[in-house]
Amino acid sequence: MSKTNSLHYELCTEGAKWLKRRKYDYVKCQNKPCNKPELCKHCKAYKYIAVELNVTAVENPDVWGYDGYSTVVIEVKTSHSDFLADKKKYWRNCEPEYQAGNVRWYLCPEGIIKPEELPEGWGLLYWDGKRINPIVGPIERLQGSHGDMRIMYSILFREKFPCKIYDYRGTRSTIQPKTINGIPEREWIKQQKLNDGEITT
Repeated sequence: MSKTNSLHYELCTEGAKWLKRRKYDYVKCQNKPCNKPELCKHCKAYKYIAVELNVTAVENPDVWGYDGYSTVVIEVKTSHSDFLADKKKYWRNCEPEYQAGNVRWYLCPEGIIKPEELPEGWGLLYWDGKRINPIVGPIERLQGSHGDMRIMYSILFREKFPCKIYDYRGTRSTIQPKTINGIPEREWIKQQKLNDGEITT
């Protein structure tokens, strides 16, 4: 885990914000491609993102994201020697089903990693001091991953997501609405406003 005021952590947070932003309109993109097929997937937005999550016995990416369909990994490198050392990690050379991320990026200051040095399938992002610029697009891997499942479970556990049976038959959510005197909270507030004359029917 990097220091809070380090360049590494700054790039982690910038990478997370870059993943979170919705950078395109899907319908518009389908009708009028950006003519940059080599960067396809770079404009996708992710709903759930974790920064520097430490999980036991699984790959620990600097940034991890999930959009409801696929997962993404960003590995931040602030020096070329760090990038070379990354290639030797167990998680870079183990079976794909144990690696995290359907889409995988390296993020670094401009010029630290050359496009021709990238491992197969990885994308490359450059930080110019103000913004992130996609340089090489990644190749999406479609297989499921034990690594992603472990990361997702760790997030649910840390955020105290209730361990229970979720029965969705006939309902969109198992979360019960708050009630006041047995009346759903929204209905109770509306009734009070009617009684006080704040709103009319």
